[in-house]
Amino acid sequence: MPDTKLSPTTKDIALLLQLYQSGQLKLRPEFQRESVWPKAAKAYLIDTILNERPIPLFFLQRTTSLQSGRPEYAVIDGQQRLRAIFEFLDDRFPLSESGDDSCAKQWQGKKYSGLPAELQQRILNYDLVIQEVVGYSDSDIVDIFARMNKYVVRLSKQELRHAKLEGKFKDFVEDVAKWKFWRHNRVFNKGQLRRMRAAEFAAELAILLLEGPQDKKGAIELYYLRFKENFPKSKGLEGRLKSYLKWIEQAVPDLRKHRFRRSNELYALIGAIDRIAKGAAIDSKIRPVAGGRKLLEFEARTKEAPKGEPARYVLAASKHTDDLGPRNTRIDILESVLRQ
Repeated sequence: MPDTKLSPTTKDIALLLQLYQSGQLKLRPEFQRESVWPKAAKAYLIDTILNERPIPLFFLQRTTSLQSGRPEYAVIDGQQRLRAIFEFLDDRFPLSESGDDSCAKQWQGKKYSGLPAELQQRILNYDLVIQEVVGYSDSDIVDIFARMNKYVVRLSKQELRHAKLEGKFKDFVEDVAKWKFWRHNRVFNKGQLRRMRAAEFAAELAILLLEGPQDKKGAIELYYLRFKENFPKSKGLEGRLKSYLKWIEQAVPDLRKHRFRRSNELYALIGAIDRIAKGAAIDSKIRPVAGGRKLLEFEARTKEAPKGEPARYVLAASKHTDDLGPRNTRIDILESVLRQ
């Protein structure tokens, strides 16, 4: 491919802003998306810059204007980040608290114009690492963009909740997600834990213990909003959930080898235990050894052409597992098994 090259360089934010305001920087080529970042993610990016932490490489296509002879740039990759930076400089959103970053906590709620001059200058002087792409045709640029984004892993729903939602309910579920139980018993593997599946499951369990089984995961955001400022039942809920998980580990010591460690079946087992306990200690209703024996006997009946209730349970545990019907079916059956 003649007369093409990739040139690594750096440009500070002040220069890129000047290029953007003069029309020399095109922020949204046709193959790019409109801005989709939530404000919390944008604020976190600005916090990264203020803390002088590195951010990923940008790709810009550089051409020369036939009219003015000036260099012009089109963003191949990084337009979401540049848009967030320019919006912050335009006072379009404030900083928000994010994790343990002291700068975000100190300046939470501040827009760019509200920051001291020293921090404003720190942002403007921040160098972005850029790969300039020169001499490629428009079709080549589209191909470059497609190749760069082909295997990008999209954020899960829970990762989006983590980015855009704050509050007491979020704090609760993310604390529960750190419990060793999930990894030790192979409820979730390392990859699922990284993608915040344990936090999503913790939210589902919290809702289950608060109001009973719900249909799918669509209502989770409502609880983040409902208990944003205050979650008075968090301590009691934490205690109940810990006691149920302790009972399960005592009842089935090698849980990781059995079907009840699967998240959809563990959800049902916790729901069944909660129905039986009715606010009392579950040990006072069913001893772990006796309960474990019943569960393992039932599991054995689910293998090799099951019939009757075991067959109905297997079906409810294998199709549309987040729907309310199958969830209630699994809980009903396990409650009956434990009460026998």
